[in-house]
Amino acid sequence: MRIRGLVFACALIVATGSALAVQRTGSMPDMATQYHKRMNCHGAYDVLIEDSKTGRQVSAEDRAFGKAYEDNAANGIACPQASAALLARAADHVVVTDDGLAKLASYHKLKDASAYFEAAYSVLTGKTKIVGPEVGWELLNQANILGSPEANYFSGALYAAGTIGGKVNYPEAFKHMKIAADAGHLDAIFQVGNFYAAGLSVKKDPKIAFDYYGKAAAQGHVFATYLAASMANGDQGIKADHDLAYRLGRNLADQGEVSGAVIAASALLQMKDARTHEDEVLYWMDVAIRDGDTKIKDEIGKIRPRVIAAFKRANAPPEYHPRVRKACPTKTVCLVDRFTGARQ
Repeated sequence: MRIRGLVFACALIVATGSALAVQRTGSMPDMATQYHKRMNCHGAYDVLIEDSKTGRQVSAEDRAFGKAYEDNAANGIACPQASAALLARAADHVVVTDDGLAKLASYHKLKDASAYFEAAYSVLTGKTKIVGPEVGWELLNQANILGSPEANYFSGALYAAGTIGGKVNYPEAFKHMKIAADAGHLDAIFQVGNFYAAGLSVKKDPKIAFDYYGKAAAQGHVFATYLAASMANGDQGIKADHDLAYRLGRNLADQGEVSGAVIAASALLQMKDARTHEDEVLYWMDVAIRDGDTKIKDEIGKIRPRVIAAFKRANAPPEYHPRVRKACPTKTVCLVDRFTGARQ
């Protein structure tokens, strides 16, 4: 008998798909979290300029990089490679120093896409007032043309928000997001999945959406993992795969995401051998009750006793029923003596 056919399994799916969808941090991942880190030589150089102004000690390796960056800018040579440690420090850094901005202009002559975007981003986010927004838009457009993933993702977000052109433009937003996604921008990969899931400017296609969520999940995008797990766990336009839903749910749960515990329990309940997973199902439900917010505690708390009762029924041995011997009814011939022919 499949326990997934019971009402409580459906209730768990509802708790996963709808109750979690309105929860705050603690019950589901934060959809707004950005995972792509912008790291390039231009941000690294600007960090070094700031270090020199604040008196921070700079390593010999980083000093050598800074000199090479300046020399290359003067001689029309491509940007040198910064150390991994310096790039990590400069992740998502906005170029703001006068020296850093001036050097960007030199790298523009080399058709450096990231140099164009760093300048555009500094202007359009108001970090520098050296030039006006109209120049910032021109710089952004050039960065898009040169194929900067960050520029295309940024442009896609602006089109989707209606910032460019004064109204929402999903076709343009999708075009830029797709370019960024094809270049490996993690957040763009997730967003392209959203376009297909919602049918925004493209034909709604859950299977393609699921593929993009899977790609993003494989690179550590937590909300994409949640959506992929939810889709694999139920009928949302793709064939259910409860083994996959369980693995993705476990990945989330192992990262401390309550939604993962709920999905893991729900997926186990819908497997063919659900009756063998009683201990683990109850474990994940207890995790959700322990770590979830008030609504999750209430939802799962109501379901848990029904789960226990259902497992008890499913795993109980067959009830013994003794053989019933019927008495011979009145005026009915039950036995005939084969020798005398007497009837009883």
